[in-house]
Parts: sequence; C-alpha cells; structure tokens
Amino acid sequence: MNRQLISLALATIFINSLAFVSSVDAQDGQDPRDRKCEENAETLTSTSGGTYRPRPWQQREIRIELRKSERCKANWVKADVEKGTVLYLQDENGKTYVQYQTQVNGWNYGDMMNYEGKYRACAKLPDAREVCTSFVK
Repeated sequence: MNRQLISLALATIFINSLAFVSSVDAQDGQDPRDRKCEENAETLTSTSGGTYRPRPWQQREIRIELRKSERCKANWVKADVEKGTVLYLQDENGKTYVQYQTQVNGWNYGDMMNYEGKYRACAKLPDAREVCTSFVK
C-alpha cells in the first residue's frame, strides 16, 4: 500500500471517530461564547463577593454566576471580577474543574463543563479570597 492511501485511510478513521464524540464531552473546556452556548443560557444561582476597583475612581460589585445551557449540556462560571481572578467549577467533594484566569476587569466567562454533576461556581480573587455560589445540579 502506498503512503497516500495509508494517509487517506488514517485521516478517514480520525474524522469518523470525531463524529462519535458526544456533544456533552465536546463542550468540556470550551468557551461558551465561541460555541454560542451563552445565547440560550440561564443563571442557576449567583452571589456577591464585595467590591473591586477597576480604576481608582470606579467601584464595581463582584458577581459570580453559575450558568447553564440546556442546548450545550454544560455549566460554566460568569463573573464580574478583576483581572487575575481564577474562575472554576467545584463539585461537592472539593474537586475543581476548568480553571480559567481572567485577562480583563469586568465580565468574564470560564470554560464549560458537562453538567451531569452537582457544581458551584467559584472565583479565587487576586487577594486570595474565594467567593462561591451554592451548589446546584
């Protein structure tokens, strides 16, 4: 068999295997805005964590939301926080998932995770404080 046929056969196998990745698993670690999951999402729970100052003359409320998309079968953190905050989902055993460090002050989106479990949305602020929502399935 020549190299072109082998390459074509391997490419076909790879492409066909991608077709069998479940939509739930395909969302893990993905950006909800890039995957258009934010369009039909709902906030399951939210909490406040004090305030931060994006500029010396401006004060904003820290908001943490646990978001869910039924269409995408995924949860993620949406938060109004300062740059350098780490967003993540946490299960009831304390295990963390899809950590994302924010790059800007203001509203940020963490990466998505399959929502087959009970999670809460958390943010570890630059001052090391943690703010989390309640757990929701």
